[in-house]
Amino acid sequence: MPGNHEDKLIRALSGKNVQVSHGLAETLSQLAAEDEEFRRQVGEFCRGLVSHLMLDGGRLVVAHAGLKEAYQGRASGRVRSFALYGDTTGETDEYGLPVRCPWAADYRGRAMVLYGHTPVPEPEWVNNTLCLDTGCVFGGRLTALRYPEREIVSVPAERVWYDPVKALSVRGDDPPGPPGISDSEGTRLRRAPLARPWPSPAQARALQAATQASSISATCWASG
Repeated sequence: MPGNHEDKLIRALSGKNVQVSHGLAETLSQLAAEDEEFRRQVGEFCRGLVSHLMLDGGRLVVAHAGLKEAYQGRASGRVRSFALYGDTTGETDEYGLPVRCPWAADYRGRAMVLYGHTPVPEPEWVNNTLCLDTGCVFGGRLTALRYPEREIVSVPAERVWYDPVKALSVRGDDPPGPPGISDSEGTRLRRAPLARPWPSPAQARALQAATQASSISATCWASG
């Protein structure tokens, strides 16, 4: 399953002018040491990856940056863009990062959606969706979900592999007792709660702040 980095790699291998960042320089350097046939096969493999996966009879959707219900099981440029980059306004914030629309807050689909792309301090269910990107590359944690048990498994990053443009707020030591259980290797297991029908208080505050920015809010709803 591809993400935005694979998309950028495809464009770079095709001779397009792309911004070389977030590990792309190392990847291109490694590929430069290989022969042309190998590079062609890498590009062909990446281009052949489908935008998202429909698993367990459609009960589970996996996409790099998430996917709203109307796009699930479909194939188009718009679907692929959403799956790889998420729902954005086309604007950037003070860090040069895309301004994102909170698509998960409005999700009412029957399928569970698992995704990443935008790091979060802790995985948290929002309307049957779960972001599993807990910033491992930035020194956070590597997180997975055991399905269908709905059990979250998380291990700490070995080190900071890449300095983030925007500081990632990652919680330190876990408090004792539930919901987290830590073993000697730092692995955390916790049973994922049932999906909340409404955003958490923190997400509600974020939504309220986004709504106050009328130009951004209007762009988000118009794009939906």
